[in-house]
Amino acid sequence: MKADNYYQPTTTHWLAVYSLFLGVTGLIAAEFIPVSLLTPIAQDLNITEGMAGQSVTIVGILAVIASLTLSPLTKSINRRTILLLLSMLLVVSNLLIALAPNYLFFLFGRAILGLCVGGFWSMASAVALQLATKKDLPQALSIIYAGVSVATIIALPLASYLGTAISWRNIFLLASLFSLVTLICQYCLLPSLKAEENSDFKNMFLLLKQPWLLAGISATMFSYGGYHVFFTYLRPFLQDHLTLSNTMLTMVLLAFGLANCLATFIAGRLLAKWFRGVMIAIHLILIIISLLFFINHQTGNNIILTILWGFIFGFIPVGWSVWITRTLAAKAEMMGSLSVAAIQLAIGLAAAIGGLALDHLGMESIFMVAACSLTTALILIKVSFYLFYQSTHKVA
Repeated sequence: MKADNYYQPTTTHWLAVYSLFLGVTGLIAAEFIPVSLLTPIAQDLNITEGMAGQSVTIVGILAVIASLTLSPLTKSINRRTILLLLSMLLVVSNLLIALAPNYLFFLFGRAILGLCVGGFWSMASAVALQLATKKDLPQALSIIYAGVSVATIIALPLASYLGTAISWRNIFLLASLFSLVTLICQYCLLPSLKAEENSDFKNMFLLLKQPWLLAGISATMFSYGGYHVFFTYLRPFLQDHLTLSNTMLTMVLLAFGLANCLATFIAGRLLAKWFRGVMIAIHLILIIISLLFFINHQTGNNIILTILWGFIFGFIPVGWSVWITRTLAAKAEMMGSLSVAAIQLAIGLAAAIGGLALDHLGMESIFMVAACSLTTALILIKVSFYLFYQSTHKVA
């Protein structure tokens, strides 16, 4: 796939790229810390684990709204200013969550986090294009999205371990401190970042008239949904279904996060060479893992599958970002808005559907939902690739 013509700098702003890496780390850690702390959060707030999982849903809902509206509503504002405001809101969100006296207040803090998540991700690819040269772009994207993997380590094993020692509320206080450090770094390191031209509601939704893009956005949604329907309830699976001890639980979550981090760094190089093949292969592997989870009942095998699940997902965020920069780089901000809306809607629906399935049908049902969602994603990926080729071939 080839991208449209677009402006990129002659030298890469690596320190600014790393400041975005810190931003991603803080955002995603805050978003998914409840995954490793569902049980203590539920006990403290006197709710079910399924209800606690809905705190991921509320983030997804507000992220969808933010991703679709932020770019058009702030089209004349420098993107550096917007990123700094979002980082500031992240500090506030973590503080509100840490001090939440009840479930509704907890959800309110999570809603603010959703605005930060949606706003940041909608601009991520477009900002990366202004920070990195064409040659360095895949590596820059890998670094930025490595924040997702590092956040997985923070949100899963580290938060799980510290949550036992200092309580889940203090974990969010630490998250607010990390977010404050990130804000300071971005203030010092981010250059001026111009807004994308013609970034309004009309042009954003005109993009969806292209069948290949609509198929790709839909594929993105099912791709993330298939992964997160299991990821959201990873701790109950390991702790309740596999009955792992606290020490073993922490070790598995650490291995999960490290595997995810490793894959993110590998993804940039592989996707740059074999984009189509890698995107198809990783979804096929995730489908197979989902089915193996469903039929396998041996603890050791399930632990291996869990770690492999984390490794393969490392390719997905980088993969879909590369897809944006390869197809419509000149409209990366609008593409990012649509993509993030799909991703966050998928994460929210996955958490909601997964919570209902877990509470009423048991853990096995989650794996079948994941397999169906990922199969749909795989089909849509192939359709999108085919339609894109047809459209560019006709133009040629």
